[in-house]
Formats: sequence, C-alpha cells, structure tokens
Amino acid sequence: MTQVLEAIVGLIWGDEGKGKSVDERATEIKEKNPGKRLVVVRYQGGNNAGHSTHVTLPNGKTIKFVTHAAPTGLTNNSDIAIGPSVAFNPESFFGELMQAQDLFNYDGRIMISERAGVLLDYHKLIDISRESSKAPSGKIGTTARGIGPFYEDNARRVTRITFHDYISTLFPKKLKEVLELKRHELEGLGININDLFLELVGRHEHVRKELAPFAKNLEYRLREYLNNGDSILIEGAQGTYLDVDLGSIPHVSSSHILAPHAFASLGLPRKLFRVIGVEKIYPTRVGDGILPTLSGPEFGEIVVERGVEVGASTGRRRRAGYPDWVLIKRAVMLNDCDEIFLTRADVIQDLDVKVCTGYNINGRVTDEVPFDLSTIISPVYLHQTFRWHLWDEPTGVDKETASRILRETRSRYVKEGFASLPTGLLDFVSMHDKYVGCPTIEIGIGPHRGETV
Repeated sequence: MTQVLEAIVGLIWGDEGKGKSVDERATEIKEKNPGKRLVVVRYQGGNNAGHSTHVTLPNGKTIKFVTHAAPTGLTNNSDIAIGPSVAFNPESFFGELMQAQDLFNYDGRIMISERAGVLLDYHKLIDISRESSKAPSGKIGTTARGIGPFYEDNARRVTRITFHDYISTLFPKKLKEVLELKRHELEGLGININDLFLELVGRHEHVRKELAPFAKNLEYRLREYLNNGDSILIEGAQGTYLDVDLGSIPHVSSSHILAPHAFASLGLPRKLFRVIGVEKIYPTRVGDGILPTLSGPEFGEIVVERGVEVGASTGRRRRAGYPDWVLIKRAVMLNDCDEIFLTRADVIQDLDVKVCTGYNINGRVTDEVPFDLSTIISPVYLHQTFRWHLWDEPTGVDKETASRILRETRSRYVKEGFASLPTGLLDFVSMHDKYVGCPTIEIGIGPHRGETV
C-alpha cells in the first residue's frame, strides 16, 4: 500500500477541471489502497467555488454533481475536511451532504476545523449591495456569495464567528454582538438587525445540531492521517490568478489560493507533498477582468460552445483565449508545482492553436506577467501553431450510442498511454513543459471519471 500526499491547485482563474482531477485521483488512491483512509481537504475559498464531477449512481445512471461548499471527496466516498481558512457556509455544506447521502450513500468521515469562519446571510446581502451600487468600471465581478465581506470580518477579528462559536450554546449571544457591531452598515442597507437575528437563530438551529459532531482540532487530526500512513489530498477552490495578493488585482477573490498557504493553514509539511497544478489547455475567465489572449470567432467562441464554458457556481458564460504559457510559467513558480494535469485537450482538437510566450507592452517584449493586466498588452505568439485530431464525431446514430462510441475511443487512449496521442498534441506538451519548467503527467480528453491519459 502506498501513502499519497498531494495538493491539487488551479493555475489560471479557476474552472480548470480541479473537481474532476481530485475525483479521479481519489478514486484511484482508494482502489489501490483498500483498508486505508483518504481525506480530501478544502483549505480556502467558500461556496463561490463550483467543482463538477460525473458520478455513477448505485442504479448505474451517471449524473453531473456539483459541490460548492464541500470538498470533491464527497463524490467518491472519501473522508472530507474543511480547513480554518475556508469561508464556511454551513447551510450550503449541509445541503450538499444530504444530497450525497441520498444519491450515492455517502458515509465518509467529516471533519470541520473549529477555527473555520462561518459565512452567514448578511455577508451575501452586503456583497450584492456593493456590486450593484458600483459603476461598471468599478465592479469586481464577484459571485455575490458574500466571500469578500466574510474575509473582511475575519481580518477585523471581533466580527468573526468561528465554527466553534457557531455550534456553541453561546451562538445567539455571539451573533447578537456581531450584528450590533455591524449595525450601521446593515441598517444602511435597510436591514433590521433584530429581525435578521431572529431569522438566523431560528433557521440555523437544526443545521448547528447536525454539524456539531464534526467539529475537530483539525491540524492534529490531519497529523494522525499522516502518521498512520493514510492519504491526504488537498484541494484548491479557485485558481492562481484569483489569489488576493498575487492574482490579477483588483479582479481577484478574497482568500490566499496558492499551494504554499495550504500547508501553513493546515499544519502540514510541504516537503512530504507533491504539488500538482491543474491547467485547462486554454484560459477562460468568468466575470470581469482582462484575458490577454482573448480570442474571437476563429477560436474562443468555438471553444466556449464546444466546452460548454459556463460557470458552475453562477451560470455565467465564460470568455476563452489561446493558451498563455506566460501566465502558466508564473503560476507554476508561485505554487512550487512538481507536476501538471492538463485538461480539455479534446475541446480544441481540429483547431489551429496559437501559443502566447511573451507580452509586448509599449514596445518592450517580456515573459513576465505585469501587475496591471489592463495595460495595453499585445500577446507575442510562437510562429508555430499546433493542431491535432483525436476522433471523428459519430454520425447516423442516436445520442446514447454516440456517447458509448466516444467513451470507448477515449478508453483506448487511456489504455495505450501518452504515445498513442496525436503528434500535434505531443509536440504541444513537449514545448509547453520546456517553457513552463514543469512536466505534464496527465492529459484530460473527456469529462467523465477515468477519461485521462
């Protein structure tokens, strides 16, 4: 039996396929290590994340299941844990847990750090109000889930409600104190804090009781997994360029997303873990913010349609661009990546793929990502373009038969390995790895579990 210790993080603006990557790794680890435990740990962000996986139910039917507040381990019956830096939405988490128990009999161990902060309705109300009141040029493009106001309360300290507070009999007292401190802002939004207090106390009573047994001194419990030879998968919620400090400011999230923060916040040693960066082969963005290689109808719009590029949390349509290795090289450096999972190679088959390896900024070419992406940036593309063909779309058959044929084709690539992939794709990966300084060890060629070479 082999202990697996990995941190899986996104390398762009999220939506890279982390959910599928974590689900596949967890499934593989469990199959190879029967009798040993595996915990999937969320270390940052909140229910502004949206991780989509395709899950086969006990009746044999395959469904798309999206987790927002819960780690992806929920979909493969792994143990799951919520770290202290997470914006924890207890109602969202509890709803996903109940759904997983009903649909596929989830019965893994659940651990929620007592130090995790609790996200409540007023965070969302403040978030929505702020975004709606801004001029278009000042909008961040948030998911309106309350994440920014939540992390402000964490930093303010006295307005932070921890999970320890939440499950305590003193929760009503703590909530009343916090609402009083926020009275001016909330009443400015037309919210009666006395009414809000009564609503929150009443609505959360059942959830508090149900989640109370899962409160843990998490750093010690994770050390037990480590010392017992059990496996740990650390899961990022968003992508590198949404990091509050090192992302594309100001269009960022409000948490520390980079892999090094995971180890510090969870009390785990970096030296024992592999850091795996998940890179969608083409960059996308949802919400506001600059996408340097944004492409039009010849590439980007085709990709958006083929890849069904719609945000899992908000349903917003994404924008797509040509591969940007300048962004990836910096993300690999910041996350201290050991390996890369490249996803969605199937989506851009039969297209001419240009690759950005530099930026022309006011006549000066650089391979560094500038602080301000709104600067006039002209991507510098390789003279060489890449193109590959994986399969022909089945014709003259019904949808179910077509799906079966495609899954059989993908399965053959998976069995035969990297060498079986088209030359154009292998050339792309070879040059990519040399440029970004990190090896690609997996390539996703389909949406379902196991469709990874």
